Amino acid sequence: MNKKIDGLKQAIEMLQGLDLAAQQSLIAEIARKDPEMAIKLKQNLVTFDDLKYLTVAMMKRLLQDIDLDVLGLALRGANKEVTDHILNMFSINMKRDVEDYLKGKPRPLSDVLEAQKKIMDVVIRLRDKGEIVLSKDKSERYV
Repeated sequence: MNKKIDGLKQAIEMLQGLDLAAQQSLIAEIARKDPEMAIKLKQNLVTFDDLKYLTVAMMKRLLQDIDLDVLGLALRGANKEVTDHILNMFSINMKRDVEDYLKGKPRPLSDVLEAQKKIMDVVIRLRDKGEIVLSKDKSERYV
């Protein structure tokens, strides 16, 4: 029984199952004990901010599995760069719809984090199936 286990991969899978606050807290704790491991985890962890690497075609694929209201709610907790990137991919009408959800009545932060988690679950599933690519390497071009 010589089955080799990839500890980094296992750790990333566990982190992906946590909400953003828990991920950040756990990585900060790991960084205190093993800064090098924390860097490796951050580099391999897919976060909501990584949506800025989606192309229009990949966003179209993602939208087949998520609703615009969920996206709009999730964007409430995103940084401006991610929000602008995503909104700039949409037609005027679609952009207006997402902005309506984005600017709607106040919602609890837990709802926003849950919407982000729903989206990231789909993103990770599509990435694992090879249907989308989240490349942080800007020199790489996908065709």
